[in-house]
Amino acid sequence: MNLSVDLCGQELRNPTILASGILGSSPDILERVAKNGAGAVITKSIGPIRREGYKNPTVIEPMENVILNAMGLPNPGYKEFIKEIDDYLNILGADGVDSVSVPLIVSIFGAVPEIADVACAIADSGVKILEINISCPQAFARCIKPGLVGQDKEATREVVHAVKDAVKIPIIVKLSPNVTDITEIAKAAVDAGADAISAINTIQALEVEPMVEKPVLGNIFGGQSGPSVRCIAQKKIADITLAMELGEIRKVPVIGIGGVRSGLDIARFILLGASCVQIGSSVLYDDIGIFKKSVDELKEFMNEKGYKKLSDFRGNALKWLPRE
Repeated sequence: MNLSVDLCGQELRNPTILASGILGSSPDILERVAKNGAGAVITKSIGPIRREGYKNPTVIEPMENVILNAMGLPNPGYKEFIKEIDDYLNILGADGVDSVSVPLIVSIFGAVPEIADVACAIADSGVKILEINISCPQAFARCIKPGLVGQDKEATREVVHAVKDAVKIPIIVKLSPNVTDITEIAKAAVDAGADAISAINTIQALEVEPMVEKPVLGNIFGGQSGPSVRCIAQKKIADITLAMELGEIRKVPVIGIGGVRSGLDIARFILLGASCVQIGSSVLYDDIGIFKKSVDELKEFMNEKGYKKLSDFRGNALKWLPRE
């Protein structure tokens, strides 16, 4: 049974990727995730300058299967981050983890033109793929312009163009669900040169504590993730992949994000045309063993269905979706 995925020229041993932002990004942590079965890992988002992030509480579980977070993109800034790149690549490179290479993807953010400097420096350090975070509901919006870049076609096109013009390595663009029509933003990103799309980032949310009569999160507003958003994420992924099937958007790999907690969840996204998935909040429920567990469950599903590779069932559910 072959679970490998070619993502922008990099081979993943299976379709699971650690999503950006949930765990820290030290080499040791990413090595642990890789050793526990992830096909690739993504760092926390790295920007032009050091950011401390928001005050606690930054992550809460207000109800079952609902995670709210407002981290504020804490990071050391790209100039400090690239000093550690060799450590990441040595750990995750060929023969570094279980005799396989686990690709390192670096998430980046920043205003134009500063984001181009970030991208260049990280690409020059040896990283093979970048993910552009245009969809953080809080800090990233304030770094670029009033409003959320991922909600604006022209702003999305400008950011993606800036990075694409600056580097030769592939770029993934991470989209926000907080839009009327996600296909418009996906098309703008792909037209500007995106080599892959990942979706969705968190859904804008708010929780209030009635006894103290105030919002709970330190930043007031946050982003909702966890199992509660999976069906929403599936609809957004289906919108994008169907638009690609119909020729409205140039075909590129699509990465599903949102509530993935089992092998059947992985299968659901692949059935909707996704190439692979990112796992984030589920780590808070199931620890990093979620990667091996979900991959084993995916194998069980494929064995029961008689599938030998992911392409045997990728997109099979799209035929049921209306074309108008």
